[in-house]
Amino acid sequence: MKASQIKRIDLLEQTLKERTWYSIDCICFRADEPPFYAFTLELVMLDRLKCPLHGDRFDPLRFHIYVSKWVREKIPRLVERKSEQYRRAWYATFPPNLWPGVEEEADDGSIYLILKDGTRLLAELPPEWRSKKVQWNGSAETT
Repeated sequence: MKASQIKRIDLLEQTLKERTWYSIDCICFRADEPPFYAFTLELVMLDRLKCPLHGDRFDPLRFHIYVSKWVREKIPRLVERKSEQYRRAWYATFPPNLWPGVEEEADDGSIYLILKDGTRLLAELPPEWRSKKVQWNGSAETT
């Protein structure tokens, strides 16, 4: 095979790789399977990691919905029930040798995640209502 033919085949393969969604190198979340995350930190991590083929991996919600602890504990099992593409995208951000982290709540209500290698990450700031003194008459005083 001539060098020019090999070059053309390599160029064609690269073009197909860039245009083919959900190839083995793609770490995007499918539109019908957006990521389910519990903490603001996780959203930031999911959003900052870009797919090498497509860039942005999903269209994130720009607000945070509270996820209760009993639901957060089920996320690893939820991930395992998802598609292969979802798991590839999830594990690109949250490798199983580090995640899931063990939750630790500070006195002020902040939540930290202690990863499997001992890294301690601030996952969530304390809720805003904890920084206010609530009176029973319906008004609030900032302390």
